[in-house]
Amino acid sequence: GINAEYGKQWYQRRVRGCAATSPSQPDSWLTGSYDHTVKLWDKRSGEVAATLDHGAPVEGCLLLPSGSMAISCGGNRIKVWDVHRPSGGPLAVLSNHQKTVSCISLDGTGTRLLSGSLDHQVKMYDLSTYKVTHSIKYASPVLSVGTTTSNSHLVVGCSDGVLNVRERPVGKDDAVKRPISAIKPGSFAYFARGKNIAPGQKDGIADSGAKRQKLSKYDQHLKKFQYTEALDSVLETRQNAEVVVSVLQELFRRDAMKSVLSGRNEQTLAPILSFIVRNVTDPKHCTVLVDVAHILTDLYSSVLGMSPAIDNLFERLRRRLQWEIKAQEQYMKLQGAMECIFSASGLE
Repeated sequence: GINAEYGKQWYQRRVRGCAATSPSQPDSWLTGSYDHTVKLWDKRSGEVAATLDHGAPVEGCLLLPSGSMAISCGGNRIKVWDVHRPSGGPLAVLSNHQKTVSCISLDGTGTRLLSGSLDHQVKMYDLSTYKVTHSIKYASPVLSVGTTTSNSHLVVGCSDGVLNVRERPVGKDDAVKRPISAIKPGSFAYFARGKNIAPGQKDGIADSGAKRQKLSKYDQHLKKFQYTEALDSVLETRQNAEVVVSVLQELFRRDAMKSVLSGRNEQTLAPILSFIVRNVTDPKHCTVLVDVAHILTDLYSSVLGMSPAIDNLFERLRRRLQWEIKAQEQYMKLQGAMECIFSASGLE
């Protein structure tokens, strides 16, 4: 990247992200580059005021409204920085995505952070705790994300060329809210606020006498953070493929997949491999199952040959994937031939 005004080359790789100035720091702006650095600029002097090492090619960066904190994204991590103490390292590191985080932005209020990733996920974080509050999955990798100033619409751009717009309905009750500052926090009135307000026509009324639906065994294990037992349970009960893949996705989101698959014997490893062999060519599940197969290969390639049953399952998986690759190659050749025929005949 070249500073056109001063004619100096500040970056070794191309500049990927550029953040606008914050209201409190109108003379500062932020840039990020594929050389792993984020730079804070002072436009009065044209010099770099601070350099932050993100540790991976930077896909995006932004300044918070206060002007003293910056956020950068790159690799599968998001980092929060104090720009006045760049040598102190990041204040927080968020690693809730499985693949490269391609974009970040603030919501309309500036209190929540949105991130989009090549893992098809959009996540929303509370900036006061850096915890994920919402997560939405899309059909293709996410390249851009943003909201309107009123937070009524979420706009997401994906790699397949589709622009997704989600609308959050805003009712009359949301537009005007009564302040509760007059109620002292910690008092009984604060605890009981809203207790005697009659429900409106659009309010749902919970039936206290309704029987609670019992959680399935694998859901109970997930609730208790017993991830290995959750996976074994959903495989033992022979649930349909959608349920098993949903549990696998949840384990990926909780960054627990590698620990769940480690340390297994022949009896506990065989059900997982059998499920992958049966469903890996299903377009709905292949992305998740291929990722699981990669982890299993890394973990157990060194012990192949010690169990004929496990060796046979790995060999069946190899043949299944080889057959699928050949089939896809034939489909691509057929598609190319059809495009040539359509082009020659003048058909679109």
